[in-house]
Amino acid sequence: MEAEEFRLVREALGAFAADHRCASAKAAPAQRAAAQKALDGLGLSELRRTVEPLASAQECALLAEEYGRHPLATSFLGTVLLAPEVLRLLEAGGQSLPYEGTSTIALGRDLRFATGDGERVAWDAEGADGALCVEGDGSVRVLALGDAAPTTDLLRTVRVARTHDARAIGRLDRQGQRAWQAWALVMVSSELVGAAGSFVEQATAYAGDRVQYGRPIGSYQAVQHLLADATVAVEACASATRYAAWCLDHADPDAALTAARVAKAEVDVSALEAVYAGMQVFGGIAQTWEHIAHLYLRRVRVGATLLTGTAQLLTALALPDSEPLETP
Repeated sequence: MEAEEFRLVREALGAFAADHRCASAKAAPAQRAAAQKALDGLGLSELRRTVEPLASAQECALLAEEYGRHPLATSFLGTVLLAPEVLRLLEAGGQSLPYEGTSTIALGRDLRFATGDGERVAWDAEGADGALCVEGDGSVRVLALGDAAPTTDLLRTVRVARTHDARAIGRLDRQGQRAWQAWALVMVSSELVGAAGSFVEQATAYAGDRVQYGRPIGSYQAVQHLLADATVAVEACASATRYAAWCLDHADPDAALTAARVAKAEVDVSALEAVYAGMQVFGGIAQTWEHIAHLYLRRVRVGATLLTGTAQLLTALALPDSEPLETP
């Protein structure tokens, strides 16, 4: 994608987010549907549908980061970035597939990469009519959607995925599986970088406005140190994640997966620390239901366990020859 074209796409996503960001956790069904329709109207799902995609991995990662900066009740990662990439990888492997409807991605009940014979849930499923599940052996199935499933992230729709009427549509080889996992880890990490960065910025602005003992709380050294540490943590996340996105474009799947695992392990820890620091700066108001602070906290808390856990990532980095879906 040309630089000017990507700038316009990113500005369009930013304008959408400004118009449809949630002011509280009470996002009505009609509000969600209207926001999803507006997002679908941007046509971003076309960015990665073809074997030679319009947008690079780095550009998609920056879009995920921009999306994560705002509290939105729409589906973006699942329907725009993750599911289309599964289909693109299948097509790149010579498997011709019709793209029917709007799909999201199916994960295990614990929101980890799907392995074994357990239950599946469709993650980030607002506006989706099906879910693609990449199983441990690389086979890809289309699952129908059932009832809503509980989730801590109040702005993200999760639904039960029916496995009994699944339809197989192809299989990813070993390199395809590794490329898929690397892609998913980078896109989720990018969203968390955006969420943590935005929340720290909001906390910094609040520290300049909130007056205590006759002075803005941001003038106190303890608060300054807290925000400085949070900013460094966000920069560490961003650096690791953007490098991993570069690897998706320029390195082989093995190297890309290693970089993606490093990025997700860094984000799982540092993004959460940054958000915790922001919560302390906001103080008591951040503990209320009406304030948006808990929406950022919930998204990052869930994201830190999404796809795989930090312990599994570190184990996989210590054992680089492990299979991608056995020790993610």
